[in-house]
Amino acid sequence: MENKQAFSLIKKIDHYLLKNHPVTWSSRIHTAGLYGIGFSILVALLSFIVPNDPRNGTTIYYWIILISIISLLAFVFWMIYLLRFNVFKRYGSWRITDTVKTFAFYFIITFIIISWPFIPPVIESVRANIAYSSNELTKDINEMNIKICQLESEIISTKFKRDTLQVDHYVKGIQRKNPDHDEAVDNNGNVYGYYYVDTATLNIKVKTADSVNKLSESMYVIYDCPDYLFIDEMSTDDHGSVKLFTSMDLYRMVLKNKQPVDKENLRKDLGKLFIKYSRLHDPSTLSTGIVRRYYNQDQGYMSKINEKYDLDFVNRALNNITDKKYRWDEGMVSLSINIAYYFTLVLSLLVLIYRHTTRRTFFLSLLAGVVLSILTGIFIAMTSHGDSVFDTWIIAYFMIFILLSAFIFNSKTRHAIPGIGLNFLVLMTPFIPLVITSIYYDSLRKKYWRNDEIWAEYGHYFRNERFHYHLAQIGGFLLLILLLATLYQMAYKKWFSLPEQ
Repeated sequence: MENKQAFSLIKKIDHYLLKNHPVTWSSRIHTAGLYGIGFSILVALLSFIVPNDPRNGTTIYYWIILISIISLLAFVFWMIYLLRFNVFKRYGSWRITDTVKTFAFYFIITFIIISWPFIPPVIESVRANIAYSSNELTKDINEMNIKICQLESEIISTKFKRDTLQVDHYVKGIQRKNPDHDEAVDNNGNVYGYYYVDTATLNIKVKTADSVNKLSESMYVIYDCPDYLFIDEMSTDDHGSVKLFTSMDLYRMVLKNKQPVDKENLRKDLGKLFIKYSRLHDPSTLSTGIVRRYYNQDQGYMSKINEKYDLDFVNRALNNITDKKYRWDEGMVSLSINIAYYFTLVLSLLVLIYRHTTRRTFFLSLLAGVVLSILTGIFIAMTSHGDSVFDTWIIAYFMIFILLSAFIFNSKTRHAIPGIGLNFLVLMTPFIPLVITSIYYDSLRKKYWRNDEIWAEYGHYFRNERFHYHLAQIGGFLLLILLLATLYQMAYKKWFSLPEQ
């Protein structure tokens, strides 16, 4: 009953728009938009319902491929409905805002369809965040590392790597004193080396060293702690309020002054943590029971402990969890938004062009685009500065298309070439501010970015580069809207109304 009422309401809206707002009706925003949002909700619900253990490897790529195919079919299905009626080509009442309005509707519908493949990975990340908090992961990693160090303190090496660094003004970077010899080992088994360094390298080494012994103003001995991170998932350290213990922290807490421990209780607690992240682990044996055919007596403590407790399974599960939890960092969000935006922009512009020009001219435009792309690629490949002249080619093509489109206003008959020029002009408009910005920064790089010293002096010219590209994106879209409401609409109306002979 509710479904019938919903369909009845859509039918009433459909009849109302057809009689009173045919331009809006012809875009199918009232049906394609509602069904598109409804399908988005359905995909989100299915993504929540389908079994998906965050500890397992992701299968989200199959979802993305499947939903992408559905998106393509939905776009084609929507295009079929657009063929039913076209107010512009039927010489109906076409207001000054109708071209912008139809483009806005096309953009919204296309964006909804394009957004479907992004829903499953977003829901997967949401489910991983619900299952495990960042602080919980960090605490568990710290606890597992502490308990492993306590249980295996007898075989864990506490010998630090020791390097002597001496400042030498004739050395750039770092240079071994005896480059033909390997690092030496002292009587206590400590690995050490002797290096000449410049002042900048010395400062970096001193800041990042686990321990430092200053012998003089120009000579330091730095000590690097062995690796005690048996459970290692560094990405958790950038999220949450709990910090991940370093190897030096574990050395100070457990290994520097070894204390007697209750190994039985430690094994029980460690078993609980293992099975929390690895379903294959046995809480009593603290391993998965995998029989290893090869065993090397000379392997280090890290390999021995890793094989004894099968830590690869725990680390892999943690890696799967964090990949899903932290997938949507700033870079991935920016990339996804740009992909969705440009796909939506280009497809909606192609729909707009198709609806404002003849089929023959539209497909000739597509063919011309393919031919121009091939020829331009060949010319750029044959030049010695191909990358730097690409933007110049774009500007040159844009100027040519402006000239071709200008013939429309003085033409007495409809010709395909000015129509093709107008189609390319519309398609290229939102990208021109980006191209101009790219040319500007390329010229700055050629002028200043020659070596590190010049870059350090003139780097302030580039500090707002990303922001300027962002403004260029917004400016290109606004420029497109402005021209669609004025010159481009007038040019399309003039061109389409001309007689063919």
